[in-house]
Amino acid sequence: MAMTEEPIHTLVLSGDAGIKSAQDVATTLREAIENHARIAVDTQTMSAADVTTVQTLLSAATAAAARGGQLAMLAPLGPPLTAVLEQAGFLAPDQTHASFWAPISEQPAGH
Repeated sequence: MAMTEEPIHTLVLSGDAGIKSAQDVATTLREAIENHARIAVDTQTMSAADVTTVQTLLSAATAAAARGGQLAMLAPLGPPLTAVLEQAGFLAPDQTHASFWAPISEQPAGH
């Protein structure tokens, strides 16, 4: 029997994903990483984000890679996250993690 690649698990982060909810966001990401090798994060329904959100997502991507998995962003990124990334300079071409924020596909939110 041929082995098939595990499908990508879509994780929807919605509502306030900023510092007030940082622990919940981190827990949600950690659980997804423990249960899925390939994760796509959908941020379209986020109502708030801040630098803590950015740090949490980058940390989760590092944790997924350490387990041999992958965590990537779905397109389009949610407006609150995009605003933080632009304002803080995370999307600059010379920024270390700029490629992480390049979404993997043009799927509609929640898919």
